[in-house]
Amino acid sequence: QDQSKTGNTDGCGAGINGIGRAWGVEVGRVPRPQPGESVTAALTYQGDGVPRSLDPSGKVYTIRDGAGSDTEYFGCDFARRDVQMTNGRGKRFTLDEHGFTLVDDVREHVDYGDEQQILETYYPACAELVRKTLGAKEAYAFDHNVRSDKLKGATKYLKGGNAVQGPLFFVHNDYSRASAPRRVRDLATPPKFNDTLRKVLGERPLIDPHRVDDLLAGRFAIVNVWRNIKKTPLQRLPLGLCDGSSVPKNDIVTFEIRYKDRVGENYFAGKSDGHRWYYFPDMVRDEAILLKCWDSAGKDFAPPECIKTVPSTFSIHTAFEDPSTPPEADDRESIEVRTVAFF
Repeated sequence: QDQSKTGNTDGCGAGINGIGRAWGVEVGRVPRPQPGESVTAALTYQGDGVPRSLDPSGKVYTIRDGAGSDTEYFGCDFARRDVQMTNGRGKRFTLDEHGFTLVDDVREHVDYGDEQQILETYYPACAELVRKTLGAKEAYAFDHNVRSDKLKGATKYLKGGNAVQGPLFFVHNDYSRASAPRRVRDLATPPKFNDTLRKVLGERPLIDPHRVDDLLAGRFAIVNVWRNIKKTPLQRLPLGLCDGSSVPKNDIVTFEIRYKDRVGENYFAGKSDGHRWYYFPDMVRDEAILLKCWDSAGKDFAPPECIKTVPSTFSIHTAFEDPSTPPEADDRESIEVRTVAFF
């Protein structure tokens, strides 16, 4: 089923609240899928009229405020595309091949409503989890978002931190071939206005500026650590993950994020038939999804001098309304922490 939220791709000015939620998905109408079984999920892709490009057009963008929230999206056509979303439990996924993996991560949990605890305790734990899983030499955590549909609507803030964000209901990747290395270079400069690490680093860079050229000359990967932070299993608004090796480059739309003091880029996507989607129903707090948002050794984007490449550069992903969600299920509360790993 194909539907469009807006047909104006010259500057839709669409507010982000509700994008991807207006497709009339009724929860509880189908049984929970067993491992390997699928549900039909209504996802929000970019419509056919939005130009595909690996570089910015200057027409597709948002403006992000100091609290980390987006106000309007311009140049976008948020279009419904139905896909088969498969329960990935029981199947082996790797970051190299698929762009994501589910891991057991039993730990003493911090108070995820307290920004200081997240920065001082949870950041190092996430960096070490990524380093060990990837076999990297070093890894650093540098950003995070706490997400909840209900708390976002109530305009809640973390203790000592930013606003709680809502889940993102459109297919995207967090970085592009330009913004990924640029973000690493940013981490070798004093933290900027929107950087959460400014609270603990002050004016000190996270990465030694004298090393950044050598680090970028080798392989690096940006990986999110995504976790349910409630004590009950996550049943509402789960994270859908697309096998990174199933997305051709000509499905990509470059999207600009205009901050007060810098411009970021990420990728949206148009749909093609080969996309393979998975999710992990009923995630508990002692599990984590590692989601790759960029890999300099990904075969579709790796430089010619890269000797060994991997099938997946990144995994496009999105929150979605799962039709098998029990109607009485509680709201999702999740956290993703961004890390960068060097090999």
